[in-house]
Amino acid sequence: MNINELGLTAEQLDAVQKYAQSEADKVRTNYSKQLKDANDELNKYKPKEKTEEEKSLEARIKALEDREAEISKKERQVQVKGKLEELGLPTGLADYLNFKNDDDIEKVGGELAKYFLENGNKPTNHAKSQPVTRDQFKKMSYVQRAQLYNENPELYKALSK
Repeated sequence: MNINELGLTAEQLDAVQKYAQSEADKVRTNYSKQLKDANDELNKYKPKEKTEEEKSLEARIKALEDREAEISKKERQVQVKGKLEELGLPTGLADYLNFKNDDDIEKVGGELAKYFLENGNKPTNHAKSQPVTRDQFKKMSYVQRAQLYNENPELYKALSK
């Protein structure tokens, strides 16, 4: 249906169009206001962009924290090396061990020391070698001389001259 089909006079038609325009403007104004309020509310919850000063400050703080952690790690490593040295263990183990407190260092150090001392390689058939004199060498048989040559060639050369 068209407004012109209603049979209104020009004045009435003009008044209806003005009224329709007015109502449309009210709706548009109301909608614009609601949209602006919603955008303002949304901007309140958006994270604010950081300034360059804030960014550089955060970077410096992170660098300091990293450096502090590194220094703390090195201090702990020096403590571990000292404890290992006190227990007679190789200090190189400190590179591979990570401890939270000194009690742990003592426990593990004690266990390692005990393990190495009890389970180390202990020679069983280690006898002191008797020095061979020239006279003994002259009295040796060929087999005994060959055995001396295989076991200690330097001594054999010295005695055979």
